[in-house]
This record gives sequence, C-alpha cells and structure tokens, in this order.
Amino acid sequence: MLINNLLDRLKKYKFFSELLTPEAFSQMKRYVITGFTGFAIEYLLFYTFNNFVFKRFFPGGYSFVKGIAESLFNYDLKGYTYSYLLANAIAYVVVFWFNFLVNRIWSFKSKVNIFKQLKQYAVLFIFNLIATSTLLYVLSDKIGIMPELSKILVMGSVVCWNFVIYKKIIYK
Repeated sequence: MLINNLLDRLKKYKFFSELLTPEAFSQMKRYVITGFTGFAIEYLLFYTFNNFVFKRFFPGGYSFVKGIAESLFNYDLKGYTYSYLLANAIAYVVVFWFNFLVNRIWSFKSKVNIFKQLKQYAVLFIFNLIATSTLLYVLSDKIGIMPELSKILVMGSVVCWNFVIYKKIIYK
C-alpha cells in the first residue's frame, strides 16, 4: 500500500514516470545482468593486475607519476597505491568497451547514432574513471580499507548513477 502510494506520486513527475514503465523495468533487468557480467570482468582484471601482474612486474613509469603527484598534490605516492590505481584504470578501460556495446545493443536496444553515443559515453567514462580512482584512493589509502574491498564498494557506487545517465542521456 505504501509502495503503491509512493509509485503513484512519483509517476506524476516526468523524470520518474519514464523510469517506472514496464520497458524501463525490462531495461533495468538487462542492465543488471550486463552490469554483473561487467563487474565480474572488471574485478577479475583488477584483481589479477593488482595481485599478480604488478607484484611480479612493477609497472613502468612509477618515477614519472610519483613526480607529478608530488608536485601537484604535495603527496608521496606509494608503490602499492600506484599499482592498484593503474590496475583500476586498465580494468576500467577494457570493461568500457564491453559495457558500451552490450548496453547499446542488448540492455537499451538503442538505434541512435553510435558516434554521438560514444562521445557521451566517453565523457561519462572519463568522469567515472576519475571518480573511481579518487574514491579508491580515499577508501584504501586514507581510510585503510583493502583495495580489493574498496574496488567493490566503488563499483557499487558507480552503478547507481550510471543507470539513470544511460537511460536519460546516452541510450534514450
């Protein structure tokens, strides 16, 4: 009763009424399936690079990035911070393509110009990459949560705002 009342009130607003249709719920189910698949791929890549590849072969360019971090932020970037941030970036770039194509073709069944969508998606990608890296850094280095757990928390946050942006802007 309370939920039906709330849904009826929300349907009066255009923004919410478009999100509360049967088609939107169907899109949301496909989006969740795509999201869990993308999550698995992204997390597996992150975990593999952070815990295996970069433990054995420390990423190149550390001195360069450390110099930039020290000059811009007056902060000494630790080696393990660099490793998990780089692992995050690599995983996110790979999953970018998977998520873009599967969401376009299957989740939202979009027919809009792919190049227009790709530009919009690229802007969101850059924002998300900066946001995830910042949140990952804050949770791991500043608060002290393991990077592997921080990554899961950060990915959960991104999912929340991405569905609305996909539905209302990119794949409309």
